[in-house]
Amino acid sequence: MTPEFTPAPRASEPPAPRASDQDRERAAAQVQEAHGDGRLDLEELDERLTRIYQAKTRQELVHVTADLVPAEPDGPVGHGGQSDVLALRVKHSAEKRVGKWQVPPRITARIEHSSIKLDFSEAVLRSPQVRVEAEVKHGSLLMIVPPGWIIDVDQIESTGGAVENKAGEPKAGAPRLQVVGTAKYSSITVRHPRRQRWWWPWR
Repeated sequence: MTPEFTPAPRASEPPAPRASDQDRERAAAQVQEAHGDGRLDLEELDERLTRIYQAKTRQELVHVTADLVPAEPDGPVGHGGQSDVLALRVKHSAEKRVGKWQVPPRITARIEHSSIKLDFSEAVLRSPQVRVEAEVKHGSLLMIVPPGWIIDVDQIESTGGAVENKAGEPKAGAPRLQVVGTAKYSSITVRHPRRQRWWWPWR
């Protein structure tokens, strides 16, 4: 009698690596670049950014960018392989960058019913000039800069919103922050860090 053969159980596949915020930002920068040079139209850009910010695993991000040719050496990738573009997109949520975060020369911010806070107080600048390209709808964009920075918000188109530059007098040779884009029923504000107030228990 021939003994029955029982195949060994197959080992379960390891779970797919989870995507981090930096993974999503790199993928978003890649599709932004593809849109900028004509490889993706606006509808494709929006569809892919939606998939990127909904992605849970790195493999999902690979599928979104698999057909995009890598950037040339003179493209938007800086020294050390760091991207020269930080792409932020928030919808019905809040995003912030604070502390000693790396600031590329260009930041794109797409905000819808949400808010983004960019605190440059302790940030590490990779360029003396930072350009923020903002598209804000029913939301807010707050940028906090150290004293002396040169601020340019003259190229923002505002509809039913407010654009405020509360920063003080600029100093020669200081970093330059240029903000361009649109604000629809939204606010875009640039200001200095708030002074810390001391609280005395006997008052």
